[in-house]
Amino acid sequence: MAEAPAVSVVIPTYRSGPGLDRAIASLDAQTLPQAEIEVLLLDDGSPDDTAQRIERIAAPRANYRAFVLEASGWPSRPRNVGVREARGRYVLFMDHDDELYPDALRAGVALGDEAGADVVNGKEVRTQIARWGLTHYTHDSPDARDEPLRGLLPMTPHKLYRRTYLLEHDIRFPEAPRHLWEDLFFHVGVIRREPQVALLSSTPFYHWRKTAENNSTSSDGTKLDYSGDPEYWPYLDRLFRLIAEVETPGIRDELLAQNVHVRLVSQLGQRADPEDASVAQARAEVARMLAAYVPPELDALLPERSRVAITLFRAGYAEAAADFLRDGIDRKPEFTVTAVEDAGDGGVTVTGTVAWSRVPGQPFARRTPDGSIVRDLPEPLAGLLAERGLTPSADVSGAFVDVAIRHAPTRVNWLLPATSAVDLVEQEDGTLEPAGRFTARFDPRTAAMGGPVPPGAHLVLGMCELDGRTGIKRAFSDLPAGTQVGPIVLDYSAQDGLLLRVPAEEPPARRGLLGRLRGR
Repeated sequence: MAEAPAVSVVIPTYRSGPGLDRAIASLDAQTLPQAEIEVLLLDDGSPDDTAQRIERIAAPRANYRAFVLEASGWPSRPRNVGVREARGRYVLFMDHDDELYPDALRAGVALGDEAGADVVNGKEVRTQIARWGLTHYTHDSPDARDEPLRGLLPMTPHKLYRRTYLLEHDIRFPEAPRHLWEDLFFHVGVIRREPQVALLSSTPFYHWRKTAENNSTSSDGTKLDYSGDPEYWPYLDRLFRLIAEVETPGIRDELLAQNVHVRLVSQLGQRADPEDASVAQARAEVARMLAAYVPPELDALLPERSRVAITLFRAGYAEAAADFLRDGIDRKPEFTVTAVEDAGDGGVTVTGTVAWSRVPGQPFARRTPDGSIVRDLPEPLAGLLAERGLTPSADVSGAFVDVAIRHAPTRVNWLLPATSAVDLVEQEDGTLEPAGRFTARFDPRTAAMGGPVPPGAHLVLGMCELDGRTGIKRAFSDLPAGTQVGPIVLDYSAQDGLLLRVPAEEPPARRGLLGRLRGR
């Protein structure tokens, strides 16, 4: 390749299965010319024929290079070698079983060049997690410094990074035969240098597929559900120590709060069990890390549920913190579409209800003898919260329902324009439970952030927020399948719930023939 390409795609491989063919096919299908794309395939000492396979893939493609490395046990070293060998303006780290959407690289490079960005965070979706990235990718921005964590969320490495930015600041993935959260360690290096991040939401970018081939699994097959892992706490301590060294106070505090919320509070929701020493160990480790790295004034940056739990825990009430985190955990939303109506302008209106399941013996709220409405919490938790002014409000005016669609074939999701309201409804026993209603608009011509959605089946999803918890649910509906409503057709499946089918546009010649036939 005579001229430097626009982007270098770095793909570590290890015992790669059929997913690698899918990844390569998605690169072949890019709208950015292949001359602007460099692909580096780096095999991490696979014991099978993967090394020969990547060489066969690269041989007929002038813009591909294959590297056979000694086994390191983790994707970090192949990625670092890829950065060193890359020639593109941007580097994209791609897992060997994922795929790019067709216009990803063209749109990402165009935005990065126009904005002069150090990182382009493109719209990412996950196969089995419908809510993944849904609230992060709501708009395009050439400079996302005012977004949470400067626009880098979610902190996966499936983004475009300006290669000179990584080289100048010596930003690399930590290398080890097994290294937990290597993506987070990498991104601490990225964010501490205060990059300019461009946010690309209007063009689907990266599909993180959940398969048995997932490249975030080590060479010994270890899975990445780290909770309960014996290395969880040593690596988390390293991560907090690294974050504590970040020079800019605002970035440091935001990183600390994010990891307290996600990785410390998540360990406090278990009640103590004399037969299980892991709960006592987790509490001791949380206490140690809070004391070492997280001053109490940072608690104000936490979401309310996490903030209240950490406040109780710091005060010595670990069991109460666990009870508070578990309060209402079994209260699940049921999302029901009751009507889909033709809006008369090429779109449809979707209306429905949300009802949260009741928890036996644990109502959401109740009326006191003086007529006021309070949360119904068990003792001694209720008393401890009241003493500290931490009792959650029974006011549900902040609860809401967002409505999204998700294209079944590609898994791309989009939030729809919607309004909702949640109220407390009195039950037969006099207690009060939350219930909501919503109205959303779906126009196939504009639902993709002003652009058209592809034809095919689109799931209807409700993202239901109540009391600091968010649940995303597929829609139940009694509407008959096969009904035509405006431009869409209703369908239903036990697995996916309500589906809105957008018909494929007829080719012009066929449409003309049908028009002539109908005119007879």
